[in-house]
Amino acid sequence: MNKIKKLTSWSAFPSMLLFIIFLIINAIISGGMKASFFSSFIATNAGAICVAIGVTATILVAGTDISLGSIVSLVNVVIVTLCGKGVPVPAAAFAGIGVSLLCGMLNGFFVGAMRINPLLTTFATSTAFAGIALWIMPFPGGSIDFAFSDWYSGRLFRLIPTPICMILILIVIWVVFMKMPSGLHLFALGKNVNKAYASGINAPALRFFVHTFAGLSAGIASVCLSANICAGSPTLGATMSMNSIAAAVIGGVSLNGGTGNIWGGIFGAAFLSILTSIVVSANLSSYVQSFIQGLILLIGIIFSVVAADKDLRAKFPRKAGIR
Repeated sequence: MNKIKKLTSWSAFPSMLLFIIFLIINAIISGGMKASFFSSFIATNAGAICVAIGVTATILVAGTDISLGSIVSLVNVVIVTLCGKGVPVPAAAFAGIGVSLLCGMLNGFFVGAMRINPLLTTFATSTAFAGIALWIMPFPGGSIDFAFSDWYSGRLFRLIPTPICMILILIVIWVVFMKMPSGLHLFALGKNVNKAYASGINAPALRFFVHTFAGLSAGIASVCLSANICAGSPTLGATMSMNSIAAAVIGGVSLNGGTGNIWGGIFGAAFLSILTSIVVSANLSSYVQSFIQGLILLIGIIFSVVAADKDLRAKFPRKAGIR
């Protein structure tokens, strides 16, 4: 009973439950759960999951990052452009990830060292990164050797599917970081920024790290998407920033910071992805698809917020106004 109670009180539980429910619905519609569906699902949506992990990290420190979608687009056009100039695909992919790290470090510098509002900062840099992507590649085009797609759809060391390995890179980095004292400081910063500064926590360094990590997440996401489509588009990640924030909220991550974990972002992104798959499979018009997706997304967010509020009231009854 204690394990069940602990599971149901987990901040990511509502999003995990939503994902499982809609996974079952999808299985009913499509005629069963097949191994091919899971491999295709994870390959297609690994990018969205990676971006959700990155934005969740920034939200946990009472911030956000709406530039990740633009970073995804920028990295994609960099990879495709370099491949078009004869650069080997692995070198182009690493160059793209390097660009994403620089973008994340730039965000981290302005938000952490300069203490500029993260929403305003990343809004400005998002516009700048998107503009650079359009300057490099004004129109969708280019191509990548399909061997890159074959590598992505395969298994590393013949064991783990490559898309899962890409996600695991971010999870391992995050888990290692959270095992350090800085992990505890991160939640303290998210809970109360002023007290964190007063207690001597190196808030600028923490903010710099989470935005750099978010940039890396967007870079890895772009590698996944680039391998999936083997082409370039300056607007590839246009909708990913807002979707990733929605995924984090559905995953029980508080926009006020200090509450939640990256697992919530992962399950939230998985839920949105399976929702899209179901709506598309229903062969509805694009207008109806948008309406149903938005309606279910709203319900999912309300469900997650209500569940998180109940958990907060249970832990802090006085603060929640319960006498």
